[in-house]
Amino acid sequence: MEERIPVVVLTGFLGSGKTTLLNRWLNERSDVALIINELGDIGIDQHLTGTDGVSVSLLAGGCLCCVIQGSLSTTLRNLFMARKNGEIPAFTAVVIETSGAADPFGVVAPLEQDPWLRKRFVCQSVLTVVDTCAGADAIAEHPEVLEQIHGADVLLLSKAEQAEPPAVQALQAQLHGLNATARQYRLDTDFPDATLLDESFPRRCRVTGLFAPVGGARLAAQSLALVPAEKQASRHNLFSASMRWPHGLDWPLWQAALQQLQAQCGDTLVRVKGLLQVNGLDGPMLVQWVAQQPPEMTPQNLWPDQDTDSRLVLIVRHPQADFPARLLAHWETLLNQLQVAPSA
Repeated sequence: MEERIPVVVLTGFLGSGKTTLLNRWLNERSDVALIINELGDIGIDQHLTGTDGVSVSLLAGGCLCCVIQGSLSTTLRNLFMARKNGEIPAFTAVVIETSGAADPFGVVAPLEQDPWLRKRFVCQSVLTVVDTCAGADAIAEHPEVLEQIHGADVLLLSKAEQAEPPAVQALQAQLHGLNATARQYRLDTDFPDATLLDESFPRRCRVTGLFAPVGGARLAAQSLALVPAEKQASRHNLFSASMRWPHGLDWPLWQAALQQLQAQCGDTLVRVKGLLQVNGLDGPMLVQWVAQQPPEMTPQNLWPDQDTDSRLVLIVRHPQADFPARLLAHWETLLNQLQVAPSA
């Protein structure tokens, strides 16, 4: 029987640093196939990932654990057949970078439940990136973070160098309490090399749908008790919208527009990521921020392809699914006004 292809699930909440980590590993490895899942309809992360020689599949428009789970099965089938027919490089493993809202069990489920996939693929590990700066607040605020911690074989603490040592130690202790079997790494001091992708971990309980191998139901119940009831109810209130705008603006106008968008979102804002066309720059401005943290603005040397449209993905937590689309429609009106406004 042909040896099954290992699958590594790389997860972590929105803005935790999954793509940054993946880029470092891809500098060491080109023998993997990469599946990138984005919550918005427009893919941004695949343009930010160093994927020379790596087969990349983008699954946009929803979360792998629920909305587009069937697309993952189809993508894995297509990758397997393309590899078998020599149409793509003969990868030795598949890495799935999930959307920041994914429940790891929902991502792994097709590998366990689909007989065709189960014969050809095996889930080797679930690696969860945890934003140290967000820390306990993110665990209490976002039920998705708790699911990702429970599902982890390895917990990778990002941005620890930006936090105070007592806060880092407290988070490490909290993570151990939530998932005592998971190995922990601080990415600033003990960064694991890409051989971590080759390590195999025993899979968890398929009957209960929980990852904890012993006492899983009790552990999950205790952990969920840490999340306020209204936050548990918001598990499905994470919505996204995307927009394209075929124009550029001077950078001060973009800054004013982004501040306006942030103000309109208020406390509902979870994540923004975009590539903006800035007058006078050869490449786009990469814009990304998490909640009410200061936005990160990074000029890129070149556009990733011939498409130079400005594009932006907005993710909010709100009871109305069309709320982010309405915000972006209003924002596009503002951009059009700024474009035709006379220069000061």
